[in-house]
Amino acid sequence: SFSTPPARDLQTWFIRGGSAGAALYTFRQPGLYVYLNHNLIEAVNLGAAAHVVVGGAWNNALMEQVVAPVAFDATTEGLDVLP
Repeated sequence: SFSTPPARDLQTWFIRGGSAGAALYTFRQPGLYVYLNHNLIEAVNLGAAAHVVVGGAWNNALMEQVVAPVAFDATTEGLDVLP
């Protein structure tokens, strides 16, 4: 309802089928942020997924980056933990 105050400080929203939602977010660190509808049929076939690329300088006052990012190789990552 438009008379209901907006919910704040949430990470996950439940939006009923046939309904719509809107969110405002301020990205405070650069990086790749993903929106994904957890109904994967809608996410893949209907485009209910998005990537937001945020540029700018990293702010160590918000979060300290202790290890530099590296490329992920799906063919070899995690093989040492398989039975």
